[in-house]
Amino acid sequence: MSDHTRNDPHLHRAWCSDVLPYWRSGRPESDLGHCHRRITWLNFHIRTQDPTLSKTNADADTISAVGNWFPPPRYARPTFLLTTSLYWICLYLYVPILAPYAEYQGGSLALVGLVVSAYGLAQLLLRIPVGLFSDRLGRRKPFLALGFTASIVACIWFVYAPTPWSMVGARFVSGISACAWVAFTVLFSSYFPSSHTTRAMGYITFCNTLSVMGATFLGGQIAESFGWLAPFWASAGVGVLGLLSLNAIYERPSDKSSTQPSIGRLLSVLKFPELILASIVAALGQYTTFATIFGFVPNYAVSIGATKAQLGILSMVGMLTSSLAILVSSSYIVPRLGPRVTVFLSFFAITLGTFVLPFIQSVTILYASQVLAGMGRGASYPILMGLAIARLPDGDKATAMGFFQATYAIGMFAGPVCAGLIGSRWGYPELFLSTAFVSLLTAFVSLCLPPKGKQSS
Repeated sequence: MSDHTRNDPHLHRAWCSDVLPYWRSGRPESDLGHCHRRITWLNFHIRTQDPTLSKTNADADTISAVGNWFPPPRYARPTFLLTTSLYWICLYLYVPILAPYAEYQGGSLALVGLVVSAYGLAQLLLRIPVGLFSDRLGRRKPFLALGFTASIVACIWFVYAPTPWSMVGARFVSGISACAWVAFTVLFSSYFPSSHTTRAMGYITFCNTLSVMGATFLGGQIAESFGWLAPFWASAGVGVLGLLSLNAIYERPSDKSSTQPSIGRLLSVLKFPELILASIVAALGQYTTFATIFGFVPNYAVSIGATKAQLGILSMVGMLTSSLAILVSSSYIVPRLGPRVTVFLSFFAITLGTFVLPFIQSVTILYASQVLAGMGRGASYPILMGLAIARLPDGDKATAMGFFQATYAIGMFAGPVCAGLIGSRWGYPELFLSTAFVSLLTAFVSLCLPPKGKQSS
């Protein structure tokens, strides 16, 4: 055993628990094959983590054992998650007060719906091109920089927007920023073997949800203390910090994709039924999300007496339960029930949380409804993201993720528009009850998903 293996607790544990028992026991050849693979992995890990050795020194057997995946530096994952947090804080710090602020500026519910939906429209139009171009370029970091830059521009635009109609344009630019999420998810998944795609999506979705939770809570408090425009200025400042943090992001250069035409590449990823089904379910789910907690629930809360600070707490409650649901779902529920049943139960919980909204007249009870809906959102989306790209080769994952996120952007766009039109004509009860029906439909559509995951959790 080398000194490097002895000094690394993870390698030492793997050597003592897996390799030595097989080596000493005289097991059959099939078991000794496991021993050989484990030794090969240790050899690979030592060569790629020891700074005195070059990755190019890894022998052919080593590369064959682990595929084309190289473990990232130890700092890569936590640094990336920190940058991801800054990204989502920048995007969501002002969201709790956005729809009420648009209404305060004189917008009708239909116009408020357009402001909210412009975010999804940008993603619907641009996420597939971003994924295709990212795969062809073989790089992700330039798109991360684009995301932060667009978010900063959007925040400044919101500050100087004279009317709600001008806010539609600012929200569209923030939707351009959100298109960078394609590159975020694919780059982070490259830090894990392909068999751990769902685990990677769970980590980054947990980070996303936790960051949005903190951002929405702080946004409400900032608006309460300093006025409507303060969250937009604060968000722009966070965006600048995010741009600076990109200097520490690790990206292993990958080969550019083939010269295959973009449309042909897109059609090739559409051969995977899990991608299509997961995208449809996610689109229906985002309709509900952006018609409720990121749409008209804050406006309804104001109508029953909520303050700006309580708007932040309302969003935080939903995000906190989403974060907890992500951990519980990926660790305990999915291994026992499978992805299909878990997603079905998740959307059934969202349906109940949405159905009760028009009957609530207390802000405290409104919090409780968002606990239920937040649990459903947190449990379902990492599963759908993992299913979307798990079986795809690395060179096509950004294209597939672009399709997945562009498809669910249909719901992000349609939810606020349709709900706003319904609310303008009939009022909040019909708005929320129609949205609950869409959520119930999503639950039954999710029964078409694979009963068992095809990737490791």
